[in-house]
Amino acid sequence: MKNAPDKEEVEIFWREIYGKEVQHNGEAHWIENQYQQNPNMEWSQVCEKDAADALRTTLNWKASGRDQITNFWLK
Repeated sequence: MKNAPDKEEVEIFWREIYGKEVQHNGEAHWIENQYQQNPNMEWSQVCEKDAADALRTTLNWKASGRDQITNFWLK
């Protein structure tokens, strides 16, 4: 990469994606499909502290999810 973005540009980019609190549609059709495939699945709220605590112990350059975003950027 010849012209890498500076730290501020990267932070602004990711803040626009992950920095906004959103309310998701709890009635989306795919949710019922997931409940049917995983009948023992239980719903629980995840707060920012829970996510931060879980990420704290992860390795920076690993990406466990389908989005392939490394933990470094999530942290």
